[in-house]
Amino acid sequence: MALEDKIQQAVRRFEEQAAATAGLRERIGELKGSARNADGSVTVTVAPSGAVLGLALTPAAMNRSHTQLTQEILSAIRSATQQAAALVEETVRPVVGDQYFQQFQDALRAHSPAVEPLGPTTPPEPASLPQPGTAVRKPTRPPVEDDGDFSDETVYGGPR
Repeated sequence: MALEDKIQQAVRRFEEQAAATAGLRERIGELKGSARNADGSVTVTVAPSGAVLGLALTPAAMNRSHTQLTQEILSAIRSATQQAAALVEETVRPVVGDQYFQQFQDALRAHSPAVEPLGPTTPPEPASLPQPGTAVRKPTRPPVEDDGDFSDETVYGGPR
């Protein structure tokens, strides 16, 4: 095989791989993991990053103690996250190949560091929580002297 043919073949392989990876980010963004507890009263949907996208509780979920419900929710989140990770692998590995899949996973983890899930904890003291119906106070800013250059207004014309 002539050098020119080898170069053209390498370029074709590169173009094919580029085309295959072009939609990979979008496809990964569309992946979701979903899990339910044993009786179906807790359903969780997560993104591949582990971000919770949805949480659905049926009235049957309210028959549990707060500790049991917490555990059911956390367990469903873990299961949904594992499912999402499996879907990512199923989607990515055929495109990047076995040799680059580990690098892909390492890069993905670098953007979302591993954290340990919280278990049941002692709830915060009620006095430390905002009370219903109370407004959250915004910090006040000292008045700004108007010098006419509009620097004290946002791009929409209102005050900052």
